[in-house]
Amino acid sequence: MKYFQLFQTLLFAALVALPLSAQEGQDDPDKIGTVNMQLLLSKYYKTADLVEEFKGYEKEIVAQNETKTEAIKTLAAEARELQNEAENASLTREKQEELFNKVRARQRELQALENDRLTWLKRKRAAFGEKEKIDFGKLRSELTELVREVGDERGFDFIFDRSGVSATNVQVLAYAKDATDLTAVLIERANQDAPEEGEESEDGASEEEE
Repeated sequence: MKYFQLFQTLLFAALVALPLSAQEGQDDPDKIGTVNMQLLLSKYYKTADLVEEFKGYEKEIVAQNETKTEAIKTLAAEARELQNEAENASLTREKQEELFNKVRARQRELQALENDRLTWLKRKRAAFGEKEKIDFGKLRSELTELVREVGDERGFDFIFDRSGVSATNVQVLAYAKDATDLTAVLIERANQDAPEEGEESEDGASEEEE
């Protein structure tokens, strides 16, 4: 009987100890970190390369648009000259009517060219915006994965983006007690494989010499 009572006592003690130990684990404070993803993206060396690439696309679109605009301006000048010529009172009625018909034809051509230019420009802008969204999305994905790696390495339970805002433009993370800011660490890690300044130009020079 005594052995049975002892067994009951030990079993009760074990059952009580289990939830206590589990509770102790739950009471351990979460390790929280923060990162400014907007700053991290702006300091990422690949971002600078991408921005330069997009500047090239933008210049190309602007140059092509100027070429199209100049062609329209030239046609508009021809239409004005025909208009002035048609308004010459010394011309016969038949000649004036012929010139006015040419003016109207030029005007229709002008409208068609302008419509084509606007459609082309809208299509180019849309394609440019989509490419920008996709390419910057890839960089954000790379940096998000980097945040996960650093978080795992340093044992963080949560890493919040301090630059994130809600749909109403309110900052998502207003306060995080005892949080560690990992932005500087992540910037350094993200750029550890960045090429040295002048590295590309030196390679290019060596290729030319060969």
